[in-house]
Amino acid sequence: MTQNQISTISEFLLHAGTDYRVFDMGRGIRALDTQQFLDWELTKDLPAFPRAGHAWFGIVFWDKTRSDQQYIWFVKLPLDEQGQIVTAARNHYLQIIVDALGSQLQNAEQKNGQLPDNPYSFVPNQHQLADFNSISRLTLQLGNSQFFAPAKNYIRTPMVIDWQTIALQGLADVVANIQSDDIAEVIAKQFEHYPQTVQHALLTSMENTVVPDVIMQSISHWLLARPDNAQDWQHGLRAMSQVATHPYSIELTSNALQLALSSQPNTLAVISGRLWSALLESNAQGQQLLHPFLEKVAQVDSSFQFFQAVFSDLVRIPSMREAMLAQLRSTDKSQGLTQAVGSLFSQPQNQAAKSE
Repeated sequence: MTQNQISTISEFLLHAGTDYRVFDMGRGIRALDTQQFLDWELTKDLPAFPRAGHAWFGIVFWDKTRSDQQYIWFVKLPLDEQGQIVTAARNHYLQIIVDALGSQLQNAEQKNGQLPDNPYSFVPNQHQLADFNSISRLTLQLGNSQFFAPAKNYIRTPMVIDWQTIALQGLADVVANIQSDDIAEVIAKQFEHYPQTVQHALLTSMENTVVPDVIMQSISHWLLARPDNAQDWQHGLRAMSQVATHPYSIELTSNALQLALSSQPNTLAVISGRLWSALLESNAQGQQLLHPFLEKVAQVDSSFQFFQAVFSDLVRIPSMREAMLAQLRSTDKSQGLTQAVGSLFSQPQNQAAKSE
């Protein structure tokens, strides 16, 4: 097999005789159906969670006929103006794979599946790596890491175990298992007893899972009791990422926009990067949070660079595009938002907003 005989990463992995799973990593970590990933590669559909003009993926693959070793590629593929994966970039990435590892991945074990430096590979931060490890291991039924049991014991009895002995990977494992046993109930009950470092670590991992109602309720009460703590709110809002259309999430987003901390770019970036669905769902329910959100974004800087970046980022999300374009046509805009919208047409687009 040569690279010219294949047209997608999916085809390559299948023809190389591997099993594989793909995870979207654009706005949180989500396991993808392999057909969905193939449709995105073939530009039959638009990637659902783009960020900074790219689609971001973690691909785990293995060949059971060779060894039990799993390999991981973290790849970001650029999108065109319509939000489709740029096929020339995907083909270039395929060529890099073939040149480095061979058409049948015969060099994968020797090189530990690693590819040379290239413009498509990325390295997740430490927390993303921990969460990816937890989620991918559970998805592939490989079990939890050795750090899970100590972390599980800690969340139950935080007053008698030193939190500094608990590994970040263990906390990520705990959150990945949040639907199991009574973990959600324990965290909800003990959350206020954890030190802030542990609270923030748990909340950051929660952005990659469907948070149970008992956790959402606990987070809501915790945040409402500290209306001036921007860092707590930013982490708490992130935790609602994969339940963004839940009434708790929409209400928290609404509350956040009414607080002084909503004037901070980091808070607005979290809402844009993780709770765009809350903005969209609120519009469908008549609460209209998208408009006041954009009004806040327009007030961040007089050059409107932040507004341009946020708008560019949100309009590339397929589910948000129509609503964002409708905001351009709205006649109910303040002078500041009107000027911000005008800047979209008078200046080159800035780099898409970076989601925290």
